[in-house]
Amino acid sequence: MIRLIDVTQDDIKNGVQGDCEKCAIARALKREYKTNDVEVLAQDGEDVSLCVGKNQLNVRYENDVLDFIDCYDNMDDMDIPSPKPFTLQINE
Repeated sequence: MIRLIDVTQDDIKNGVQGDCEKCAIARALKREYKTNDVEVLAQDGEDVSLCVGKNQLNVRYENDVLDFIDCYDNMDDMDIPSPKPFTLQINE
């Protein structure tokens, strides 16, 4: 089963850049899974880890998530495109 999770413009606006528990993706995960126990990590720009509680989520299109995180964390840089809302796809 694939779960679709929208990362909204509100998540982008109200999230905290560089904060693995308060970033835009973390906000979307909290809303979808109805918990505050989430963590979003991008390691070396090659791997992404999305965790809810002690469970690591299986992300489809991991490169799209990494691109979003890069744009989001660097959105104050004029040379980096602004992040756009997108839909996370999670394999469950």
